[in-house]
Amino acid sequence: PPGKHFMSCFVQYAPPKIDGRDWTDADRDGFAESVISQIAQYSPGFRDRIVHMEVRTPREIEAEVGLTEGNIFQGDLTFDQLLFNRPVPGYAQYSSPVGGLYMCGSSTHPGGGVMGAPGRNAAAEILRDLAKPTLHMSPAHDVI
Repeated sequence: PPGKHFMSCFVQYAPPKIDGRDWTDADRDGFAESVISQIAQYSPGFRDRIVHMEVRTPREIEAEVGLTEGNIFQGDLTFDQLLFNRPVPGYAQYSSPVGGLYMCGSSTHPGGGVMGAPGRNAAAEILRDLAKPTLHMSPAHDVI
């Protein structure tokens, strides 16, 4: 409506479970309050301007868009899930055991925190493979 604005607030991490249990309405409200309080420190009057608010828990994000535990990074960004271990050891260079099938996205290096980088890296790997004379693809599957 005139004189109103829309704001979307993305919080990079929210635990899929709290103390081993699913989120409750009180957890959701407390989480929202924590985020609002942080923003209000830098934007006086912010809290008073909120007309409507929706908060999605990790489980709801999973149900709505299929991200396991609502994790946009498709796996924890911990040492055992980074670099040569992303997505799994042995498959960190974007190619897969299936010839001509490549992986990209948040589950591959460097993860979802670097927008577009996994796709760029996968494209570079594909271009390298296309330049190799040993690439075994039938003409029907050639990439143009």
